Amino acid sequence: MIWGWQQNDISVQHILFYLHFKIIYSLDMDKARKIYVRKSHGTKVIIFTVIVLAAVQGWFLYSSYKEVVTKMPDNLFASPKSFPVTELIANTPYVPSGEENIQSTGTTSGPQETSEENLATVTETAGETETSASETTAQEFELSEVQKKIVLRLMELFEEDIQYGYEVYPDSGYPPGNTWISTDVISVVLKDAGFDLMELVYKDMTEHKEDYPLDIKKRDEPIKYIDFRDVFFQEQFFRRNALELDKQFIPGDENNNIQWQPGDIVYFQFDPDNPYQDLGGFISSRKNDEGIPLVIMISKELGRVSEIDTLLDYVVVGHYRYPNPYEEG
Repeated sequence: MIWGWQQNDISVQHILFYLHFKIIYSLDMDKARKIYVRKSHGTKVIIFTVIVLAAVQGWFLYSSYKEVVTKMPDNLFASPKSFPVTELIANTPYVPSGEENIQSTGTTSGPQETSEENLATVTETAGETETSASETTAQEFELSEVQKKIVLRLMELFEEDIQYGYEVYPDSGYPPGNTWISTDVISVVLKDAGFDLMELVYKDMTEHKEDYPLDIKKRDEPIKYIDFRDVFFQEQFFRRNALELDKQFIPGDENNNIQWQPGDIVYFQFDPDNPYQDLGGFISSRKNDEGIPLVIMISKELGRVSEIDTLLDYVVVGHYRYPNPYEEG
């Protein structure tokens, strides 16, 4: 009986152990199944979120995409006004178009001869003058190839991320990056047009030290990689080597306005006692509603290369065309 009872006791223990194991196993399996389901749901949520974000980003890019087409105006390199009879520039000979034809044919379209013989020569001269005037005013003043290169390079500057700031570059002289001052706009654009201002200014300063205000820098010798970026040295170089033009723009004055051409270099003075405050820039190919040329330049206030309507607001202390068109070749 004892042995039989023991057997029954063992069987009950086995059954209890099996039930305990079954319950634990079921619970573990259920727990594992729930964890798997949660992970599966989490993965699906992440994938769905990524897809939604990608779709939103794609839609945003598509909706904000804008094709920009830059079309150059047909009259970009032509003055809207006819070339006047006289261009008030000292020491610059002007030969009107059509003069060669007049000389070759020997005919003029002047007024009829008068009966007074002593006025015949004067009448003939007046006739030639009238012919030259009519032919000259019928044509437009066109920019030189160098001026065209300068204007095109200036247009490209608006697409570049150029910020205002001053750094010294002993290796290159020119700013290798996009941190420029006002004189860098002038020197870099001229360099891209084929005129290395760093070399030109250094050579001219070395050969003509007495003509440059080196006393401002409190030294006797020029420094190649610095001086061509200093506004007062740059101004002096153009004063010596460029075509110097009128410093005051007079609205409505044809003889004055014709001198203000795209690509011309201008310098503004803000403090007569501090030459470091001068700023330089270029005359733009565009004008305001009153026909006053805009100026392309950079300054601390502007922050980047800008096209501004400021020609009549500041004092112009320098207006140059470089290279001098009457000394080329």
